[in-house]
Amino acid sequence: MNDTVIDFNIEEVSPRAVAASYESYFSVKAGAVALDDFVVIIDTLPYPRQAKRFREELEAKYELPVKYLFITHFHGDHHYGAAPFKDVEIFGSNALIENMKRRREEGWTKEAFDNWKKEEPDFAEYIDEIEIVIPTNGFEKERIIRNNDLQMEFYHSGGHSSCSSYAYYPNERVLFTGDDLAAKSWPYVSDTSGDPEKWMKTFQHMLSLEIDIVVPGHGPLGGKELIEEQLSYLQALKTAVLKTISEGNGPEEVEVPEFYEPDEDWQISRALEHLHAYYSTNST
Repeated sequence: MNDTVIDFNIEEVSPRAVAASYESYFSVKAGAVALDDFVVIIDTLPYPRQAKRFREELEAKYELPVKYLFITHFHGDHHYGAAPFKDVEIFGSNALIENMKRRREEGWTKEAFDNWKKEEPDFAEYIDEIEIVIPTNGFEKERIIRNNDLQMEFYHSGGHSSCSSYAYYPNERVLFTGDDLAAKSWPYVSDTSGDPEKWMKTFQHMLSLEIDIVVPGHGPLGGKELIEEQLSYLQALKTAVLKTISEGNGPEEVEVPEFYEPDEDWQISRALEHLHAYYSTNST
């Protein structure tokens, strides 16, 4: 098979940090930081063959081994490529481990992957290489990895999904948001395990950090303005949902504020159902 269908780009975003982008799948991102003695990778891209090449190019570029793989959340486009990293420490939030164990039993079945191959036969060879790899270590709220004078910080947000987390490299002011941020896109609010209040608090925490470069889970790179834009929109969306609830109306009656067009037709309706149910039962 011609591997051009899974081609991705690697871009240096600071002297020690890079972002990888697979534009053909909603511009999904992975990232990496080279500390003094080893490399930390953030997410894997969707396919093991991509992840293998990503690892090889990083180890050649920095002449350092990969020691850690951090998975931001349990959605497959961010960790299906984990098979080439089984020899390193794979970690994420404690909630990530629980979500992945449950999903492995309930959703990531042979039948599900066979159906995926039928729907996208051009990718069947790559799908066959996917192996669900559960992280070996978890953290509850935050974790710090230090290497001499360099360090990386990892925070559990619980926003986009209950297990969502993000990574921050303060030495070069680079933030890797995972899917808490889909830059220049309608936000992915449709995972019912996510918490919109935690999500907005996450954005506020991100904005408190010293940041020059934001690497989103999807979409273009940028700065803090990407976070500010999404925070403002989630606040406006919350206001619209609360107004609808106060009027005794259902989610289909929410007046959705203008923003970017969603990537998929179902995004808005699912988001409104989730937010309406959340704010109907949670006081803020």
